[in-house]
Amino acid sequence: MTDQKDEAKRRETAALWYTELQNPDVSPDTWEAFLEWEKDPANAAAYREIESLLGLLDRTSLGGPASANPGRGRKPVLLALAAATAAFIIGAAALALQSPKPDPAPLTYATAIGEQETVTLDDGSILTLNTNTKLTVSYSKTERLIHLTEGEALFEVEHSDRPFLVEAGGTITRALGTEFDIHADQDTVSVTLIKGSVRVTTGQPDPGAGQAGGIPEESQQEGLVLKPGDRLDMKPGADPVLSTIDPAQAGKWREGLLQFDNVTLAEAVAEMNRYSTTKLHIEDTDLASERISGSFPAGKQEEFAETLKLYLPVDVVNRADALLITTRKE
Repeated sequence: MTDQKDEAKRRETAALWYTELQNPDVSPDTWEAFLEWEKDPANAAAYREIESLLGLLDRTSLGGPASANPGRGRKPVLLALAAATAAFIIGAAALALQSPKPDPAPLTYATAIGEQETVTLDDGSILTLNTNTKLTVSYSKTERLIHLTEGEALFEVEHSDRPFLVEAGGTITRALGTEFDIHADQDTVSVTLIKGSVRVTTGQPDPGAGQAGGIPEESQQEGLVLKPGDRLDMKPGADPVLSTIDPAQAGKWREGLLQFDNVTLAEAVAEMNRYSTTKLHIEDTDLASERISGSFPAGKQEEFAETLKLYLPVDVVNRADALLITTRKE
């Protein structure tokens, strides 16, 4: 506020100097005083601003009619114009400062199959997009909103007075100074907390859709607070399911590794297929229900298929656009 007052005073003084210097009988002492004042670069800039605007006005009809004695009666006119010009500049500057700035336009980020991208936002928060992911960032004065359209992203959130919200598949995850992962596919949203704290609000489940590990309906309405290592899986028409994992494994995909812990072969294949255009297929339902554990390089389909031969009785058939995993014939 003090800077604004100083600038306003500087422009008023510049306008007065301009008026004084238009007098054809200006004294040497006045010129010396002006030159001393003008040594300050800020004063000189203010004077040039006033001089430019008043010079323009003086060349129009606003400068007043010509007179046989241009010096007589001119000073009051110039003084009035100078005061009006200074007031206009000050008012325009104040209006610009007071006018609310529009919120930044939303930004969209996307990755292709097999790609990853790390984005640092204006507040210092870091988003890491996994394979085949699309999200939109909308920051405003009241909130930080991320809309995860598809795919998976890991969020490292900087603390702020504005809430950090991630919308995905009809769910809202609210975070404050935390790190978490959200994976959204066609019908499931999974939120995994690595550290800190988040509150997840879900949609209403269908009556009687309870299942093992399901969250009571009243808890869903208020939002569920997760602790590090919690994973919340949500599907439309079903109660959310809460499970526990090793938080250190949640972001392993950033290192190009996929960690499977006693999952079905069908689940492992589906996850591997997210990272490559070469797809793995299993036609045998019994084989698909076999369970596996271990770490595998993301996107290395042939390596994954060949490794399966060490643990399961399978063969791999190369097709034009896929690798077919079949039960080994005796």
